[in-house]
Amino acid sequence: MLKIVAHLVRIPAVLIVLAGTSSAQDSVLVGDVPLPADAVMSAPEEWAFSGVWAGQWDNRRNHILVVERVDDEGVADVVYAVGTDENGRGRWFRSKARIEDDSLVLADDHFPARYLISATGRMRGFYPNNKHFAILERQELSALLASPDESWFSVGDLEFLETDLVEDGRGIRLAVVVYRPKGEGPFPLAIIHHGSTGSGKYPREFKWIWTYDWLADVLNANGWLVASPQRRGRGRSDGLYDEGFAEDRSQGYSPKAELALPGADRALADANAALSALRQRPDVDGGKTLLGGISRGGVVAIMQAGHDPQNFVGVINFVGGWVSERRGDPEINPALFRRIGAFGGPVLSIYGEGDTYYSVEHSKSNLAEMEALGADSQLHVVKLPGYLDGHWAMYVPSLWEEVVIEFLGNLD
Repeated sequence: MLKIVAHLVRIPAVLIVLAGTSSAQDSVLVGDVPLPADAVMSAPEEWAFSGVWAGQWDNRRNHILVVERVDDEGVADVVYAVGTDENGRGRWFRSKARIEDDSLVLADDHFPARYLISATGRMRGFYPNNKHFAILERQELSALLASPDESWFSVGDLEFLETDLVEDGRGIRLAVVVYRPKGEGPFPLAIIHHGSTGSGKYPREFKWIWTYDWLADVLNANGWLVASPQRRGRGRSDGLYDEGFAEDRSQGYSPKAELALPGADRALADANAALSALRQRPDVDGGKTLLGGISRGGVVAIMQAGHDPQNFVGVINFVGGWVSERRGDPEINPALFRRIGAFGGPVLSIYGEGDTYYSVEHSKSNLAEMEALGADSQLHVVKLPGYLDGHWAMYVPSLWEEVVIEFLGNLD
């Protein structure tokens, strides 16, 4: 299986000197993350945190944590390293960290990031004030330095699904990111659908692979195999991305029902094709599937549950909607929520205050369309810290993790 490669060009190992590190020594680039050239890993194996861990903050900023040494008092020498983001290029620094109960806490009072080991064996990172979150996996330092590319920062595995979709006379493969729980399996299947690209005006964004590491880790910890299929033309999937664009595609998604609704039908066709292929996996059991999604993906999950209600156990809808309430035909979103149809399983909907696409009141009116059909609808409203847009509730798991775990525990 392949790891996700966000940038398809392999980045060779190079030695550089970076300003802003705790030392002027040479650094080695792993993807866009610099590490000190003398990074070591000699901590005793009995310490759960020992070793090299790689992943991402908020599913977007590459991150490596090296726990170099741990003394008898539980004080660790660590290398903290991150890649490029909007605030600047990659950097690293060395620090002390304390092992306190089940947590590793950086000793710098100005940067008290903390980490713990989840039930899956992965590492979870928490940035100060619970504004940023990371999921990391343990890696071998020698292997990471021997092939220092972007693939190390993916927690899930990128695979390709052969489907029955045909476009321009050719079969379509859909990319999918798979997260497997511990054990041999087979496992119950959970599918998490991605959203749109905001306005739809920037084709370069169509090729981004959207995954949700923290939610996947929660589901894995509860025994679910998690798959995040990328619909046609998205990520590395074949075909044209065509989910309701304006007549002039440069204008992005259409607010008109006659264009938006066929786009939703196309998304559902892709979702069903991915489901059919995923059910053929030997590590997927024959039971009912759990559905989830964010933004447009939440609507795709709702439609898919209604399309074949006997085969799904529940839906987790994060900030679902198809077109923004500010510019779309007001009949589009209610019509798609009504496509829950006869699905009788529970639907957990999580919305954030201050969502610039779908306000809480607008979302309540959409959920009322389902409830009028008898849906078992559960709403959880969260408020993101500071001035963060409520549409990004997925990326603040401290606001919803307990609710999701409770929901999973109550599934039939």
